[in-house]
Amino acid sequence: MINIMLKKIPDTLHFLLLVALMLPSCSLNRLLIKTAGGFMESGVQVVYQEEDLEIAEQFLANNLKMVELLLSRDPENPKLNLIAAQGFGAFAMAFVEDENPERAARLYQRGLAYSFRSLPKSRRFGSTTKPSELEVLLKKYTKKDVPALFWLGYNWGSYVLQHLDDPRTLVNLSKVEMIMHCVMELDETYNFAGVHLFYGSFYAARPPILGGNPEKGRHHFEKNLEITDNSFYLTKYFLARYYAVQIQDRELFDTLLNEILELDLDTYPDIKLMNALAKKKAENLLQNQDLYW
Repeated sequence: MINIMLKKIPDTLHFLLLVALMLPSCSLNRLLIKTAGGFMESGVQVVYQEEDLEIAEQFLANNLKMVELLLSRDPENPKLNLIAAQGFGAFAMAFVEDENPERAARLYQRGLAYSFRSLPKSRRFGSTTKPSELEVLLKKYTKKDVPALFWLGYNWGSYVLQHLDDPRTLVNLSKVEMIMHCVMELDETYNFAGVHLFYGSFYAARPPILGGNPEKGRHHFEKNLEITDNSFYLTKYFLARYYAVQIQDRELFDTLLNEILELDLDTYPDIKLMNALAKKKAENLLQNQDLYW
């Protein structure tokens, strides 16, 4: 049933998109763009329940181009920019980063551009904003702004982690931390406690000389698992991939990855996609484990 729903959603969006692009009326155009954006938002929950990664990958890839076409007609639409920011960031992590880090970095960069445009115009900032100015601006954000801030910090931070050897990107680490700290203060539960998963990787993936802190990372991984009732197995994957490898704990590494592989996806039906991703990533990591020990 989920597979059928996923296949039908793009057809509906294609129709709405074609009508919107042909209509001369701005009001009707925007109405259809708004409707298409609503379809994309509602489709997220359907995607989360999909366990076939090829179907999910194809669905997300199709939607990324459709939302970019919609944005070509309404480039300042905050909802569409947020959908694009989330889509590029999630797609890069899920389907690209392990096989092609350079391509993933480019996708994170595209997601970052949309992230900035998803911010409220009156409080918008950019990559060149000084930390002191950013600190003042972030105090004006509220809980309803958390999605835009989270995907901004996620895309920016993920891009930086792909360029740890580039001093030009490392200077932005403090800004990323400020943004994610704001998210954590406003709503640490958003997107499956995603801010704690992000911070876990953010601190555990970097060596101490570059500001890494494995134990600080472990704390955030454990906080994520606490908030998600130990159901979000991607967290266990990143705990193994970054923390266990960083401290060279082979036993913890094996225990976590085997726990992921033994999971029955039906145990948590609403997040099958994320846990299926965890399984795939765990399999790949085990196959290449000799690179880390």
